[in-house]
Amino acid sequence: MEELKWKCHTPNLLGEILTNTQCAILKIPLNILARLLMKVATRASQLNDPKLNELMCRMTLYEIADPESLNYNKKELNRILKEGKR
Repeated sequence: MEELKWKCHTPNLLGEILTNTQCAILKIPLNILARLLMKVATRASQLNDPKLNELMCRMTLYEIADPESLNYNKKELNRILKEGKR
């Protein structure tokens, strides 16, 4: 049975929430969350664990997985996603 692999563009999701005037009260905690997630992504890249790299890419926390980034690399992204499934 094949498992669905959802992706989430975390930076854009946080940005959408923060630009919603109804969510203004969440600005500080979401900015803290964003900074913590960037630290997690940095540490994950240092550890270089295939399954962790896959998760970081699925959450668009690595630049190579972000289609909006100049460092986006579809070939490398697909390699990381495939390697993480093993």
